Amino acid sequence: MKMCVTTGILPQNVPFGQRLSFLKRAGFEEADFDINASMMLADGWMEAFCRNLEEAKEAGIRIRYAHLPFDYPNQNTAYGWDEFYTASCRAIDMAVLAGADCAAIHPRTAMKRDYCAEKEHDEALSFLRPYCDYARHAGLSLTLENMRGPGRSADRTILRYCTETTDLIRLADELGIGICWDTGHANISAQTQRESLLLVGKRLKMVHVNDNWAEDDIHLAPFLGNIAWPEVMGALKEIGYRGSMNLEVGCRRLPEGMRGAYAGYMAESARTLIGMMEA
Repeated sequence: MKMCVTTGILPQNVPFGQRLSFLKRAGFEEADFDINASMMLADGWMEAFCRNLEEAKEAGIRIRYAHLPFDYPNQNTAYGWDEFYTASCRAIDMAVLAGADCAAIHPRTAMKRDYCAEKEHDEALSFLRPYCDYARHAGLSLTLENMRGPGRSADRTILRYCTETTDLIRLADELGIGICWDTGHANISAQTQRESLLLVGKRLKMVHVNDNWAEDDIHLAPFLGNIAWPEVMGALKEIGYRGSMNLEVGCRRLPEGMRGAYAGYMAESARTLIGMMEA
């Protein structure tokens, strides 16, 4: 099993080639290409992406996965939903060019008190179908990512669609796509991860591995929060997961001089998880 990490490990203002060299020095072999809409709508986006692919080749890093945009348009962005769809389609095309196995997509759901599961399901289905149809035509496998809830100690009247595993499976099956399991999101949403992963089974095509304290989506490296990693790794082994150990973590908030040491810890945590799974 390979060790993989998001290209968002460092701030976006750090040149892509430098980010790849950084993760390579830390010990990672593959990358999950974090793509946002702004990147795909910028002037010269194609040329920039081709440079990124060349830099990945030079660094000896395989682009194993991609994460489609979820920087949705709002009053603070200079683009609307038509532009967002264009950006997402470009991201799908770029993931195909990069040779990615699959890409994660969010269902665009929100935390609500006036919650109706059927209404949320229908809205998520309607939102996702155009992207799934485009990806299918382009030849890219999409994976639906489980979402985070408001936190284990939050008011239980606040709900969000695609935090519950059964809802995630239902939506993915209706769309005909796989599943991406985010360990941090599941922890926040009070999922029993072993049971959930056994339900997901062969639908699981990729993972977003990160830790937290079940309250906020802080993307800690494994073993720095309270996730029961032996249970998670045991479940991955039991369902026959064959993807990479893909960490969705970052050094962005750290002083520059501390980033390398933390990235080395991230890589060692990935090795340890692989060892747990293979034991």
